[in-house]
Amino acid sequence: MTTFGTARDNEPTSLRERVYRYLRQQITTGEYAGGIRLTEEQIADELQVSRTPIREALQRLTSEGLVQRVRRGQLVVVEVDAAARAELHELRVAFDQVAARMISAKTETVDWDSLYGLLDPLADALREHGVGSAKYSMAHLAFHMAINRAAFTPITSSFLERQAFLYPTDDYVQQPGHEPISQHRTLLDDLSSGDVERAITAARIHALRGPGNTTL
Repeated sequence: MTTFGTARDNEPTSLRERVYRYLRQQITTGEYAGGIRLTEEQIADELQVSRTPIREALQRLTSEGLVQRVRRGQLVVVEVDAAARAELHELRVAFDQVAARMISAKTETVDWDSLYGLLDPLADALREHGVGSAKYSMAHLAFHMAINRAAFTPITSSFLERQAFLYPTDDYVQQPGHEPISQHRTLLDDLSSGDVERAITAARIHALRGPGNTTL
């Protein structure tokens, strides 16, 4: 099965990790509302992957308190309220500005070709599956996680890998009437400019374009 995406040889993230990130993002952004039942079969059908990585992801999410086991072993989503989501968005804005500052200090050593190359799967997912698809969500996550890996040391970036849920696909740049690919390309242009203030401002504006915010 390949709709959700099979990891390429040069991709650092395994399928099981990407499934986990996707499900965690769906819960923390409210796409999976509190109280809904999660089944391996339903998720496997949605993501077009086998049930093994889904089972492992659900076990992790249960241990983290984002999924709860109820009667007869059923798994339900624990509600993440609007206040918590707002706090997570504030963290995303802060993280991205720090990443912009760090990456601006080493623009000459960053593999920008690889980062720009991640726009291609983003565009493919947009064209073939749409902005609301799991395929697009994962391409979007891969893009932002790659920026963080380029900006930080492995220890720091590994921490941010676990915060993938900070990058929901309902950003302003993904909303109807806007061009998500050109928006992300412009972000890379600003980050690679070597101008730290330009990079930080671009990261902040990009991150602040949250759901319903069309003022930026």
